[in-house]
Amino acid sequence: MCLAILFQRPAGRLAGLCIGLLLGGCQALVPSQTPSIGPRLDAAVQVLAAPGSSERARAAAATDYRELVASRLPSLLEDAARPSDILGPTVPAQQVPPGVQAPDAFTDLRPVTRPRVTVPGLHRSGLGLPTIARLMSTDPNAPRAGYQLPRTLIALPADPAATCCTAALVQPDQIRSVRTAHGQTAVAMDLEAPLDATRATGPSLLSGLVNLVRPGRFTGQPRIVFLEPFDPVKRPLVLVHGLMSTPQVWAPLVKGLLADDQVRANYQFWFYYYPTGKPVPISALQLRQALDDAVTRYRPKQPMVLIGHSMGGILSRAQVSRVTVEDAATMVPDIGTLPDYSATRRALVFAPRTDVSRVVFMFTPHRGSRLATSGLGAWGTRLIRLPDTLLREFGALADSLVGSYGGRLPNSIHGLSPESAFLRVLDATTPQVPAHTILGDRGRGNLAASSDGVVTYRSAHLPSAQSEVVVPSGHSGVGHPLAIRELLRILHQELKAGSAPPQPPSARRPAAAG
Repeated sequence: MCLAILFQRPAGRLAGLCIGLLLGGCQALVPSQTPSIGPRLDAAVQVLAAPGSSERARAAAATDYRELVASRLPSLLEDAARPSDILGPTVPAQQVPPGVQAPDAFTDLRPVTRPRVTVPGLHRSGLGLPTIARLMSTDPNAPRAGYQLPRTLIALPADPAATCCTAALVQPDQIRSVRTAHGQTAVAMDLEAPLDATRATGPSLLSGLVNLVRPGRFTGQPRIVFLEPFDPVKRPLVLVHGLMSTPQVWAPLVKGLLADDQVRANYQFWFYYYPTGKPVPISALQLRQALDDAVTRYRPKQPMVLIGHSMGGILSRAQVSRVTVEDAATMVPDIGTLPDYSATRRALVFAPRTDVSRVVFMFTPHRGSRLATSGLGAWGTRLIRLPDTLLREFGALADSLVGSYGGRLPNSIHGLSPESAFLRVLDATTPQVPAHTILGDRGRGNLAASSDGVVTYRSAHLPSAQSEVVVPSGHSGVGHPLAIRELLRILHQELKAGSAPPQPPSARRPAAAG
């Protein structure tokens, strides 16, 4: 009809009008139908399920499958919200099997159609559309932007000619394969995309600089942040970052560790996030308090493993060491007169935790770093401005120590100096749990005289450590493959050793008076 109008009317505006009708109105005369994706899904499933399919054919089928499912994501998520027999007829009606979740449990789901593979162990090829499932939580230890969790959306055609499919949203670490019309088929997994999207590993390292020089601007309290919702069965693996840093420094290490099946199955990742400009004993106390809060709230059944990088290693060592009142009196002579609840006394007098079973020190300056007393260190100390609330809370400590630092409360850079009284006292202790050392060597001399550029071997070496591994790296080498390999060895050793259930903070006794 439109063509007839076009040829019967004069050219000009009416012709343009007819062209518009051709492009729009005439299409409305044809009933719109959504073509079934069942046959194409079935063809992709057949390739993925066939043992003899080539890698190239599998990759093409997986890509086609992901794009098809992503194109129908809203309707398939509706299908996944209803009970189905996609995981087998043995599942009782209306009962959701373990590893299957309702899509409406999450704030949003983002499909991963083009995976970014940098760590192969975080991926599994197979059937399904990997997604990033964001879960908002009022949990005080949840990331403020929500958990970013790996979930896979599986869609199977009930019949190749059917309009669409049955669907389920699954946890790929729990449900590794699914039965299809063409045989048992592996479920696709992508753990890397959620890790790249997570804010559990903290803001950018620029925030670490701000947190160093202006610790009073730190939002909220120093805190433990979980990578995933708390699991009472898994062991907490607590990662404590160092000076001028944030938990983001752990990102490459976390990927390397989570690529290991045993680590994924047995450990949960906790990050300690704190402003690093405060005096070292105060940051160690606040770590102790943050761990106490988490342990009291969740009551984990397994003890914690601590991993500290640089200054974070000092904070971790304070959790597994004993400093008595007499030891602390060498720093603050009248500390014995302070009440037990005094913040200053609790920062300098402490007992080892009973809910930690192992500690790993990475690039840790047990005896300080000369960089803290260099021109760069002096420049840094002048930039740091401690909040007035801190000065008031730790007034006794300030009064006792300011004489050595020009009338100012010593900040974290002062506390990392080889002349630090706190480091001297702490270094005289022995960690009360198995300890391990990973340190760096840039290869500019023999080992005894070597350095990672910030910490010398003599400062990082711990005689009481059960093991020591030297990594050919600078100070920021936490993600070095040799460091990750050593950590995997240690974590596997911890699983074999086992441990008694941890005691709650209330069961611990304070340090004796002498």
